[in-house]
Amino acid sequence: MLGRREANRRFLTALLENDPFDAYHFFLSHPDVRTALEDELRALFPDLLREDRISLRLHAEFPAALGEHGYHCLHLSDPFSCFTEAMCLRNVFSRRIFPITAPTHSLSYAEFGGEFLKHLWGGVTARDAVAATSTAGAEVVRAYYARLRDAYALDEERFAAPSVRCVPLGVDPSLMPAPDEKRQLGAACRSRLGLGDKLVFLVFARIAYQSKMDLLPVLRAWKRAEEYGMPRGRCALVLAGWVEDGDTFDKDIAGFAANMGIGCLTVPRPDNAGRKALYAAADVFLSPSDNLQETFGLTLLEAAASCLPVIASDFDGYRDLVSDGESGILVPIVGPARTPRTDALARIVPAAAYHLMSAQQSAVDVEALGRAIHLLAGDETLRRRMGETGRQQVLAGRTWRHVVRNMLDLWAELNETPCPLPENPGERRRCALVHPSCPPHTDIFSGYYTLRADDPDLAGKKLVWSKAGKAVYHGRDFPVVYRPVEEHVDPETLRKLLFTARKPTAWAELAALCAAQTKGPGPSDGEFMLLWALKHDFLEFAASPPGASGQPAGLAPARADWGQGQNRANECRPEK
Repeated sequence: MLGRREANRRFLTALLENDPFDAYHFFLSHPDVRTALEDELRALFPDLLREDRISLRLHAEFPAALGEHGYHCLHLSDPFSCFTEAMCLRNVFSRRIFPITAPTHSLSYAEFGGEFLKHLWGGVTARDAVAATSTAGAEVVRAYYARLRDAYALDEERFAAPSVRCVPLGVDPSLMPAPDEKRQLGAACRSRLGLGDKLVFLVFARIAYQSKMDLLPVLRAWKRAEEYGMPRGRCALVLAGWVEDGDTFDKDIAGFAANMGIGCLTVPRPDNAGRKALYAAADVFLSPSDNLQETFGLTLLEAAASCLPVIASDFDGYRDLVSDGESGILVPIVGPARTPRTDALARIVPAAAYHLMSAQQSAVDVEALGRAIHLLAGDETLRRRMGETGRQQVLAGRTWRHVVRNMLDLWAELNETPCPLPENPGERRRCALVHPSCPPHTDIFSGYYTLRADDPDLAGKKLVWSKAGKAVYHGRDFPVVYRPVEEHVDPETLRKLLFTARKPTAWAELAALCAAQTKGPGPSDGEFMLLWALKHDFLEFAASPPGASGQPAGLAPARADWGQGQNRANECRPEK
């Protein structure tokens, strides 16, 4: 998750620095999230905020905004958070069918099959795309779609899928040690860590046996390299990265290394300055990843930007980032042909255990890894050449500026792609407002209620303001509105509703009044306002006219036969 947040943050920063659009609208989940983002944007891009080119809104405001603006695109943080839900709202309310895109991050969690199944439906258009961060990641997404279509017998015409494009992530070279500062910064770090003039091999990852990579084969490969002739004690292995609170694996792996006679240093949780210093101090970067959680490999780009040759497994997105023999060495990795036991347990055991079971069946070639370590340990010229090539490749096409350019090109292409849905919103009213995986709760739970708002028996019943409602209207009392429903409760609409209901008024008339006042998605918002006012005792059902049952003209008549039913039941009992 740390990699996902960092990647999204870097992309957003690069997009706003490039500033290709007239305005940027953000839709956030919570007011606190909105405030935090506003503070951050004010520090980074004060001019954009001052010029009102950045708008920060809540999710509930999205439907109304779709009718106000002809958006160029909507880019989400991932393909699962509101991806298909945003398509539903766009298809019904938007002034135009704009592209909706989202980047991939980890793709291996067991629940993602169900999430990808949601993508296969009639509301997706050819303008919607999953932006996979690697070639291997794009193949994974396509494999999900193919597998799901086959398993559920879904034809492509009725159950379309978003297009899948490869848009790799990038790195900010300014955050990495440049060649001219590498020596001084690296020397200071070496001195601080007691590394002296040793040749440093750096591993930067989460230091955990169930994440990123198994570090024990790295130690085995290190011993192999020594057997091949790497001078013992001349090289140092540095393991740096995130360590969870209470986890002792960083100490455990250091203990294993010490028992094997390997000089190994662990650096848990380095800050950004420490991270940069470690890249400056290193001579070679090691990343023999074997875990399906990995999809891209930002640390490989960071290492390349720091002029480090990279030894990595020939795995997932790594093969997109390392030019074998030019900017580093790719080490073969052998995976399982079938994993029925692991697959069967994937939704039962914790995600970490599932990933560990998968990774323990992914075998990096330890002999080849040892030979790669030995080769680079003994060839300074090769290390320098590979490091320089890697940095040149980053600067030529793998910075965040390049990522933004690629996304801009993708959005432009998607906007020109023919779309089966009409551009005129009035002709799209039959589109589904709610994704089929989340049907309206009123359809599913209709039997829970005594009456529903659309019941014919309710339309003519009259409501009148209550004692509390009258007090609210005259300012002697104030309604309590919970934060999640603030966007649906408009104070001015409430005043008009209460004023109208000062005399008994039919439910249907009050519902129409509320619907006319609200700007949300459809008549249900007006219905929400009316039900909310009734719930909080600002409205009540008017008393029945003289000669009626004497009960309020509300819900009581719906239960009027209950006592009679009991009497009939008694009459049917057999005599004793």
